[in-house]
Amino acid sequence: MKRKLLKLANPFISILNKGILTNYFKDNREVQPLPESRVLYLAPHVDDETIGAGGTLLKYAEQGCETHVIFLTDGSGSHTKGDVELLVKKRKEEAAKAQEFLHLTSIQFYDEKDRGLKSTPDLQMRLKTTIEEIRPHVIYIPVFVDCHPDHVMTGKLLRDTLELLDQSVREELKVRLYEINTLIPKEEINFIVDITSQMERKEQAVNIFQSQTIDFDGFIELSLLKSVMVKDPSVRAVETFLDLTPSNFIKRYDEIDGKYVYSNHFKQVNKSETLLYAIYKNLKMKKDIYRESSS
Repeated sequence: MKRKLLKLANPFISILNKGILTNYFKDNREVQPLPESRVLYLAPHVDDETIGAGGTLLKYAEQGCETHVIFLTDGSGSHTKGDVELLVKKRKEEAAKAQEFLHLTSIQFYDEKDRGLKSTPDLQMRLKTTIEEIRPHVIYIPVFVDCHPDHVMTGKLLRDTLELLDQSVREELKVRLYEINTLIPKEEINFIVDITSQMERKEQAVNIFQSQTIDFDGFIELSLLKSVMVKDPSVRAVETFLDLTPSNFIKRYDEIDGKYVYSNHFKQVNKSETLLYAIYKNLKMKKDIYRESSS
């Protein structure tokens, strides 16, 4: 009943979202180019890379760049009912379709247990080997202030792995945090990518993930609404990131590691009907946490 009522209210809610969030995100910023020729995405789950930064992935592919994605967990926790083995198989089939659609150079499956991802020595060494083989110029990961424990642990895994890398490899790297569940406060966003030309195909890519029962319309709406952050009026859709050096990423992760259970305080932004609530819920607390991480 609640879901039906929200759907009925959607036209009114969409108008409300646009009015309030246009005012909230309005800014006068520039978009950034993508100069990197080799990129690595860490996706805790199949679809995170597409929802969070699929337009940017498409843009890299158009530029002839190498695009590599590692799916860290098996995706078995995305449903509470049904055959787990069948779900894992379906998720991998969807990943293969996404690879073809997004023109990804390679995908890997680490097959860690969904909702059980840990930064173990074995996993650190596996990721270290992959990084040394690919030599990416930038690694994309979800923000570590996030409602999902696997998203937070992805940051921990990268943080620990970075310390194992030779300095020469680390110096080549940037770490770029993408939004998938919990938004970065607008004041912390320091890297904006224009995905106007890629937006339609991003939406098509998101539709690949038919095994998932959650709504994705909130993520899509945000890419459109946040375009007002950019002063160029021809920019109609964007993806936004927090861009850090490896040393700054490690420092910021360590400052707040283990201090908060984010799912107790924040709500994911997947649904258009609850977008305002998800963005404004404990927003001041979120800003304070980000400030604490950079202190």
